[in-house]
Amino acid sequence: MPTQQLLLYKGYELHPLVFARKFSRFDGHSRYAEGYDIAVRISRPGAIATSAASRVFRLNQADALSDFGTARRAACQQGKDIIDGKVSGASVADM
Repeated sequence: MPTQQLLLYKGYELHPLVFARKFSRFDGHSRYAEGYDIAVRISRPGAIATSAASRVFRLNQADALSDFGTARRAACQQGKDIIDGKVSGASVADM
């Protein structure tokens, strides 16, 4: 289940999304041992999640983040990097 917390950055709302990584192995270990995947929802203040002023960006990573707090901070940083134009192929310019 994702968790959300609102942060403001340069006129945008950042909602870090942290998910338990999908269990894909059948060797008997706990699915929680695989860690977390992350995404970030970036929106204009007051925008509803389904509007054009809100978008979710998922961070594609080969390895899961093992710590929930680290995953949350990475999602926040990803959102800031997108807003700052540091992530190729991800932009909020049209929001």
